[in-house]
Amino acid sequence: MRRTLSLWVCALLLPMAAVAQAQIQPSFFAMGVSTSGDKPKVPYGTLAHPPLVWTTVEAGGRGKYNWKAIDGFVNIAPKDANGVAQIDLVLGWTPGWAVANHSGNCATNAHCTVPPDNLQDWTDFVTAMMQHYNGKTAPHVAWYEIWNEANLVQFWTASAASLENMGALAAPIIHSDPYSHVATPSVFWGQGTGLTFMAQYLQAGGAAFSDLLTFHGYPSSTGSGQSIPIPWPESPLSTNAAIQTQIAAYRAVADQNGMQGKPIASTEGGWGTTGNGVVDPDQQMAWIAHYEIAQATMAASNNLLFQDWFEWGKGAFNGTIENSAGQPTTAGQAYAVVVGWVTGQQLGFLGNVNQYWLCGVGANIIFWDDSQTCGNGVCTTAPFNAPPGYTKYVDLTNTTYVINGPIPLGVKPIMLEP
Repeated sequence: MRRTLSLWVCALLLPMAAVAQAQIQPSFFAMGVSTSGDKPKVPYGTLAHPPLVWTTVEAGGRGKYNWKAIDGFVNIAPKDANGVAQIDLVLGWTPGWAVANHSGNCATNAHCTVPPDNLQDWTDFVTAMMQHYNGKTAPHVAWYEIWNEANLVQFWTASAASLENMGALAAPIIHSDPYSHVATPSVFWGQGTGLTFMAQYLQAGGAAFSDLLTFHGYPSSTGSGQSIPIPWPESPLSTNAAIQTQIAAYRAVADQNGMQGKPIASTEGGWGTTGNGVVDPDQQMAWIAHYEIAQATMAASNNLLFQDWFEWGKGAFNGTIENSAGQPTTAGQAYAVVVGWVTGQQLGFLGNVNQYWLCGVGANIIFWDDSQTCGNGVCTTAPFNAPPGYTKYVDLTNTTYVINGPIPLGVKPIMLEP
C-alpha cells in the first residue's frame, strides 16, 4: 500500500508542476448569514444569500418598497475595489398581491410560486431595485439570482420556460448596471430534477443572458426518514450526490446548453438545513473541511466561481457554525483553518486510494482517512507514513507537528509540509 500511495502522490503532484492552475481567491468562500446584525466571524469573500428579495421588499403592495432589510445584508457584504457588494441577491417569490388565484402554493397573501398576473409588476420591481442599488443610494450589487430552487414546488410550480421569460425581462434591466450580473435560477439536486430544469431553462433562452449558472450543493438530504449522520460530502453514498459529482454535472449542463466558458456557483450548501445532518462536533469539523477542500480542488477545472456555506447565525438553519456566544464553533474554526490553507494557492485534483484522500496545495499535501471515525469526543486514527520530503504537518486546530515516524491519520484532514 505504501508504494501504491507514493506513486499516486507523484501522479497527483507532477501535473501541478507542468500546468499552472488558477489560485483560489478569497471571494471563492461565500457565507450565508441569517441576520445582517450578526456578521460572520469567519473568513468570507462573498455573501450569499439573504431572504428572497421581491417578497421581502414589496410585500406591502404594488410600488410600496421597503429596502431596509436587504440593505442590511448588502452593507455587510465584502466590497471590491469599485465598492461593489460581493453578494448574491435572490429575487423570488412572487408577492401574493400580484397573483389573483390564491390556490395551491399561492394559498396566502405572503408569496406565490407562479409568475405575476401582470409581468409589468415584475419589470417595475427589477427597475426599482436597480435604481436603488446604483452605487449612490446603495452599493452596486454583483449578482442577481433570478429565483430560488426553481425545481422545487415550495418555490416554483410553473414551467422553466415561463421563468426564463421573467429572466429575459429582468436581464437587460440588470445589465444596464455595468457592475451587476445575472445568475440563473438556482436548483436543488432532487434526484437529477435540478439538472433537467436547468437544461430546460437554458434551452428556452436563459443561456443567452445568464452570466452565472447557480445550484445548491447539498450532498445529502436531511429530515424525516434520513439516517444521521449523513455520509461525508465526497462519498458516493451521499443521498443526493457527492459534491464533486454535482459540480461536474452542472458544469456539463452549462457547457452542453450554451454557457460554455461562463462560471458556475453553489449559492447554498452544507450538511443540511431541515434536520442537522451532522451533530457530533468532531464530525462537523471533518465534514466541513472535506466539503471546502473538495470544492476548492474543482474550482479551476470547472470554473466554479464561488461556493456558499449555509449558514452563519445563532438562530440559523442547522448548517450554523456559530455558537450561542456568537463565536465560531470548532467546525467554524476548522473552516477558517482550511480557508487559510488554500487561499492564494494552486490546488491539484482530489483523489483517493482506498480509504486515503489527498490533494496537492502548492508544495503541500492534504490527507485524510475515510475509514476512521469520530464520535462522543473520540476520533480514531491509524499510523500513516508520510511521503518522502515532508517534515511537518498542520491539523484542523492550526497546530504544527514535526514528523518523527508514522503520523496518526484520521478522518480530520491534515496538511503535510516540506
